[in-house]
Amino acid sequence: MTVRVTFIGSGNAFADGGRSHACIHVSAPGVSLLLDCGGSALPAIQREIDPEAIDAIAISHLHGDHFGGIPYLVVEQHFARRTAPLAIAGPRALAERLRVAESALYPDFFRKTKVGFPVAQTVLGASEVELGGALVSALPVIHVAESDPHGLRVRVGDKLVAYSGDATWSQELSRVAKGADIFICEASFFDRDDPAHISYRQVMAHREEFDAKRIVLTHLGAETLAHLSELELDYSTDGTSIEV
Repeated sequence: MTVRVTFIGSGNAFADGGRSHACIHVSAPGVSLLLDCGGSALPAIQREIDPEAIDAIAISHLHGDHFGGIPYLVVEQHFARRTAPLAIAGPRALAERLRVAESALYPDFFRKTKVGFPVAQTVLGASEVELGGALVSALPVIHVAESDPHGLRVRVGDKLVAYSGDATWSQELSRVAKGADIFICEASFFDRDDPAHISYRQVMAHREEFDAKRIVLTHLGAETLAHLSELELDYSTDGTSIEV
């Protein structure tokens, strides 16, 4: 089975380089799943795919550039007269944080309107769950603890897509990547050590430990963008599409 990975948004929290916030579409026959849906994702989604075709969203952690676009997508799909269910899954506090975001952004809508399609919310963990036609699991990584950070593993048939979310180097991150056909890894910085993010130099230093067939960089910050000509790994831009 061929799996298509489309980088709808490949940017960091600051949208360096004019890139949209994190949002990656994994698709195959019977599969349509977003990995993250950052605050600026909706216009980028509309440029790349039909939002109604999204069956599910898996969230890596609770920072706005990774989950803040969900309320906008739900409102847009309500007024687009969507009827198909939407499944949302992620860290344990995702449902609570979404209620807070909804109340802050559109209290009139979310307090008074019955959304026109079912929205199911579940917690992701180490055991695989069916989500958007794929089997998805989440493993803890090291980032900002309050965001409950996880890396995601998405199994579609015999293909495995792994995604770092936001994370610094650790053995936990290598477990997320292990055996993947494609490991989508953030590279916020080029060579700077940071307690919350991995750099390109660290990715290269631990390349073999990731044990993935292919590594594609995303979440590129200004420092990494300034060194694109030096990168020895594939990197994403908004709209990049890869077949696995």
